[in-house]
Amino acid sequence: MLVTGIEGLDLNAQTEDLILNRAVGGIILFERNFETPEQLSRLIRDLQEAALSRPPCLPLFISVDQEGGRVARLKAPFTTYPDPACLGKAKSESLAHRFGLALGKELSALGINMDYAPVLDVNTNPQNPIIGNRAFSDQPDWVARLGGPFIRGMQESGVIPVGKHFPGHGDTSQDSHLELPYVKRDADALQQVELPPFARAVEQGLEVLMTAHVIYSAWDEKFPATFSEFILQKILRKQLGFQGLIISDDLEMKAVEKHFPFEQLAALGINAGIDLFLICHDTDKIKALQDHMIGGLDSGQICADNVTRSVERIIALKRRIPDASINPGNSLSSLADEHRKLAEEMQSHLG
Repeated sequence: MLVTGIEGLDLNAQTEDLILNRAVGGIILFERNFETPEQLSRLIRDLQEAALSRPPCLPLFISVDQEGGRVARLKAPFTTYPDPACLGKAKSESLAHRFGLALGKELSALGINMDYAPVLDVNTNPQNPIIGNRAFSDQPDWVARLGGPFIRGMQESGVIPVGKHFPGHGDTSQDSHLELPYVKRDADALQQVELPPFARAVEQGLEVLMTAHVIYSAWDEKFPATFSEFILQKILRKQLGFQGLIISDDLEMKAVEKHFPFEQLAALGINAGIDLFLICHDTDKIKALQDHMIGGLDSGQICADNVTRSVERIIALKRRIPDASINPGNSLSSLADEHRKLAEEMQSHLG
């Protein structure tokens, strides 16, 4: 139930300990882990070999933030794509599908099997400091219409897309990396504006959603979506019928760090319905979070049934990860010309 960032370009003793002795479920990659495609492919292969060497012999989620535009952790020779807002300007579901497929092909070539994309937020607040052109559109219908084809394209490439940031970060005026934002729409407006892209994505087979560290006052005045049982259970699970994995956004973000004691995060998240917990930088925090999970289970503070359901969902999805994502070794060069032309076509819609 833990996804962690790691240091370095190679499998080191610290990372090996997290995999073999702490049994982390996934790794998130950053610029600090990438030098060349060959190096990254070797790192991923070593990570997966370590994970598969210990019972129950399940692969890791090897994940990255690769949305296109300003959020792209992996630079050249990965293709430089424009902001996803170009798809909304093009109003082309075909282009969205081709983009998801192309983005996924590059990642899967090196063994990355999960991408934190697409952004399903509706960019309704011009003062929003964090979403902007990362969103497909400022119209709920077009975000919904473009999200599905993008998701299908990425799934066809063998990569698991992660829709974010549920139930919608588009109407905030603060950055949850720095503050705890509030969305003050009434319940009807949330239903009509924020939810449609997520509802459509769930209908079309999205298997993983990332939560927003945002408070939606009409639904829960106390907790952000990440820790809100009402939002995750009543809205996401019951109303939208989502059966997949729920992953938190990074728990080191100030929206969480400034407002919730670290020792409470495991219980708050699990009891609300989080399946996977993401910590991007501090591996000591991953270990501490795991210790808090175990302690909470032993004391009864954490719902054991929720943990069981989470683990079952994680195992079920991991068993569907293609072998090619576990044993990377393909080349980016064969994709370069085709994907460069796609990026140019996308850019043309931004003017």
